[in-house]
Amino acid sequence: MVRSGLIALLALLMFPLAAAAQTPDDGKLDPDFEGQVAYFGNYTGKTTVLASRDQRFQPQNCPYRDHRCYEQTVGGGVKVVLTFDGVHVTGFYISVDGFIGPNGLSSGTLVGRRTEAGCELFEADGTLWRASACDKREFLGQIISVNGTPKQSDVKFGTVGMYIRDTGRISKLIEEAERREGRIEWLRSRLGWGTPEERFRAAVELDSYSRYFRGIDPQRLSSPTQVPGRNNKRKDGKPWDIEATYERWNGGTGAVRGVILNGEVQCVQWEGRECEGIHPPIEFRPPTLDDDKGWLSRSTAPIAGPAPAPAK
Repeated sequence: MVRSGLIALLALLMFPLAAAAQTPDDGKLDPDFEGQVAYFGNYTGKTTVLASRDQRFQPQNCPYRDHRCYEQTVGGGVKVVLTFDGVHVTGFYISVDGFIGPNGLSSGTLVGRRTEAGCELFEADGTLWRASACDKREFLGQIISVNGTPKQSDVKFGTVGMYIRDTGRISKLIEEAERREGRIEWLRSRLGWGTPEERFRAAVELDSYSRYFRGIDPQRLSSPTQVPGRNNKRKDGKPWDIEATYERWNGGTGAVRGVILNGEVQCVQWEGRECEGIHPPIEFRPPTLDDDKGWLSRSTAPIAGPAPAPAK
């Protein structure tokens, strides 16, 4: 039984891997994805600022339209962390080394939503980050300034996904583990009361958690009936057999039997097995948030590590 339980658990754990092998990952995020993705890449472009109109200072000679001066080429590395909650997106960016220029990217927050084409995210001053790709693999697009702001940017950015945390999936597995444990405890309490049929039904479902991680679906378990036979009379002090059928996950039908003595379930027998007592359920430890190694933090880590020790 232990061996069959381990096989069932391995089958459950390997199912997503098998499905992934059959269906290539296109890098897209599910529409209801909840989690974070950290990106790293670079940006490059030009910025201009308005000339000073303060009368205390000599007017600037501006060769650009609308009195825009100080056109500068900017560029460098950038780290972006986006948090997805369905279509809603929040996040932040931090420039990482490189030639940022006086008017290049520094750091800021982003708020917006996913679109059919990618993402549209805004900074507090109205600057738009229009991304043509906004998924697991990459976050790339253009930074466009809103009209009227002193600083105008025409910058393109391109980053690749470096770390992903699917908090929605983790939360669902934790909730499933809690529901599973609650169901198991409830079934244990049902073993001591009710009719023999009700006790047997609880015993079958409880023991199924030692064979299948999620147990058998109680809606797919038939009503238990007494096994017919001359020497199978329901009398105190004498054992009698009981049985039920259930639908397997693959669509087949299975049968399970048990022995009742004085109204209590003595053992449970699955196909091809001996009639045995109820086994402990397969252990399940829900996942926890793993170490992101600084990717999701508001720092340049892990890109910018400690400075190397000076040579002796």
